[in-house]
Amino acid sequence: MTSILEKYKSLLSLDGIERLDSLGEGNTPLINSNNVGEKGHLLLKMEQLNPTGSFKDRFAAVETALMERSGIKTFIATSSGNTGSALAAYSARHRIRCLLFVNEITPNGKLEQMLAYGAEIFRVKDFGVTNDLSAPIFDRLQRLAKENGNPLVISAFRYSPGGMRGVKTIAYEIVEQLQGATPSQIFVPVGGGGLLSGIWRGFLDLKELKLIDKLPRINAVQPELNDTLVTALTENSRVAREVHTTTTISGLAVQVDIDATLALNSVRDSGGSGYLVSDDDVRDAKEKLGLYEGVYVEPAGAASVAGYLKAISLGQITENEKVVCIMTGHGLKDVAAKGSSGGNKIKDITLKDINPSLIQFD
Repeated sequence: MTSILEKYKSLLSLDGIERLDSLGEGNTPLINSNNVGEKGHLLLKMEQLNPTGSFKDRFAAVETALMERSGIKTFIATSSGNTGSALAAYSARHRIRCLLFVNEITPNGKLEQMLAYGAEIFRVKDFGVTNDLSAPIFDRLQRLAKENGNPLVISAFRYSPGGMRGVKTIAYEIVEQLQGATPSQIFVPVGGGGLLSGIWRGFLDLKELKLIDKLPRINAVQPELNDTLVTALTENSRVAREVHTTTTISGLAVQVDIDATLALNSVRDSGGSGYLVSDDDVRDAKEKLGLYEGVYVEPAGAASVAGYLKAISLGQITENEKVVCIMTGHGLKDVAAKGSSGGNKIKDITLKDINPSLIQFD
């Protein structure tokens, strides 16, 4: 299957790069939901099936290709998890040294993955809690990168716009998979805001090229405990807020405005809405996806479905609308995350326990 780097080379401004080295990113399935949503009308974009288990591979593939073209041998990056894993993998393939600065709630599974690819990891106390605590750390990293002539890579349009072009390919693929049609609505988890902004820009590209006639409504879904965008949207602000984040949903705990203002205005321009969901709502959606769909995503990836279910309950999705929810990362990325109901508990038994009374067969 053709790599997204080759397939969308001109749209990604990759002309002139001799070696477009792919790990097989992109081309992720778009599947029907059979049980969580109305059958045939809710579609799940399976971004957790990218090579390192998240949509961030689209960013990392483009970003490292651009670094190789520029002759960069070392870079610094910040990450709450998935960006670090993706950059570590692709930098290993390009033989670029990867220095990752992560926060204290980065799941161990993601740290193990980064280490497997040879990244050098620095876990920084108080990084990503509040802007007051994070800003001095970020400033120090910027100075360190500048003094040593290395880039500071962050998966955001504000800092790494070249690599973020890769995220637009999600929109390209959705339209291809729908045979040129556009869904009515798309639900996107929002942490920093780059994913939503990238998807919207992808649809704008297609509209400008006259490959689609209409644009979808893009909906932002955030944890109540990391509300940088949704309240600002409902208050008709054009600027996202900074908050003290206490959400337990790793990957969506981004308390500062990185690309959140971009995402806010993308939602408004699309005619979409913002949805706040509790951490328990997210975990419940994650559990439903596993139990009723056979889809295993990390909590951040299930946030889109939590927002979709809230929109259904509020009557904001009409009958027969084609809706897409973006799954962002694989469940194996955050194996410590539990479902809210505690269902399907493991039973610890011994040999003597294995008898007909153990299991009630139908």
